[in-house]
Amino acid sequence: MNENEEKDIYDSGIEDEFENEELTEPFNPDEISIDPKAVPMESCLRRLTQKTINLNPDFQRNYVWTDDKKSQLIESLMLKIPLPMFYVSADEKGNWTVVDGLQRLSTIRDFVLGKEFIKTQNLSLKGEGFKLQDLEFWTKYNGYIFNELPINLQNRILETVFNFTVINPGTPEEVKRNIFKRINTGGLPLSSQEIRNALYIGKSTELLNKLAKMREFKNATGDSVKDIRMGDKELILRFISFFLRDYKTYTKTLNIDSFLSETMIIINSYPDFKNKEFNKMVENGKLNKEEIRFEQIDKIESIFKLAMSRSFKLFEEHCFRKSYPEKRKKAPINKSLFEMWSILLTSITEQEFIKIESKKETFLGEYYKLLDNSKFQNYISRDSMKNYAVKERFGKLEELLGKYI
Repeated sequence: MNENEEKDIYDSGIEDEFENEELTEPFNPDEISIDPKAVPMESCLRRLTQKTINLNPDFQRNYVWTDDKKSQLIESLMLKIPLPMFYVSADEKGNWTVVDGLQRLSTIRDFVLGKEFIKTQNLSLKGEGFKLQDLEFWTKYNGYIFNELPINLQNRILETVFNFTVINPGTPEEVKRNIFKRINTGGLPLSSQEIRNALYIGKSTELLNKLAKMREFKNATGDSVKDIRMGDKELILRFISFFLRDYKTYTKTLNIDSFLSETMIIINSYPDFKNKEFNKMVENGKLNKEEIRFEQIDKIESIFKLAMSRSFKLFEEHCFRKSYPEKRKKAPINKSLFEMWSILLTSITEQEFIKIESKKETFLGEYYKLLDNSKFQNYISRDSMKNYAVKERFGKLEELLGKYI
């Protein structure tokens, strides 16, 4: 690891992890349905007004464009410069979720239609968007809104035709995510959680947003986990995944991306389990309902709160980290330690937790020795999401806990 890579890890607050992102089983190429489409500006504006193009406000919210960059995009349209491809995922109702092109579409909406028009649908406000600034070629139009531009330039913008790639419903979820991983947004590859957050909007994304703001989560992580590439939400999703499905169900046919994605689909199916994606996965054997612990969302929230509270009481500032006071400087959050301690410390009773607290010094001493064990280090780093390592690392900590309760 070079100096810059190490800096990135510490900046995000979460230790990097080796993920196996290959497809874990063959898929039927006939099920993949991807269509290139030429979409006129008028069609885009209609969809934006109807909100049948979903500009998820959470997705890539750390990469909001400046007013200068927005104006440059509009100037490109005025100059008839083609824009890069847009990538969207279509659902059964024909709604589109934007995975690549969010900032461009948001800019077009906010200039040509205007935020107030979108909010109120008041036609008198249509075209009253942001003012252009710092234009390079059309400098005389700095300070103009869409309605103030000459008719010929308005028409030039309105007659633009965009290139879209539409991934149609029916394409297997794992393949869909794999396709999106190959897409660059502004030169920056999308993280797995950014893709999940875009594809599985609903109760799951609402829950992750809520838990990421929880005071107990911030305390337990030392408020060090940055919302960079949605790393905080992935941490929390890992806890929920192993809470709803026992770690022993994590099989060789799974990878962490599929495991976490399935959890979001499960949560989105609450409370009546009529979600089409969920039922399809049950029917084709991808999900076994017998292995899922169905809990109300408020129960998940309260268990997560308890997990954070107990973990912080026990490990204090080195909570979920490979470091400890006597030996190392404070390390970043380790994903495996986060998911294991969150699960295991909520699997015991209050009486049992009090017992561990009463022997805290001895317990921590034994735990620190385990952290220094080279095999265990592999289980929580290099091999962390391999089937055998998941079982071994959970097993080791269960064994340790068992000695003190």
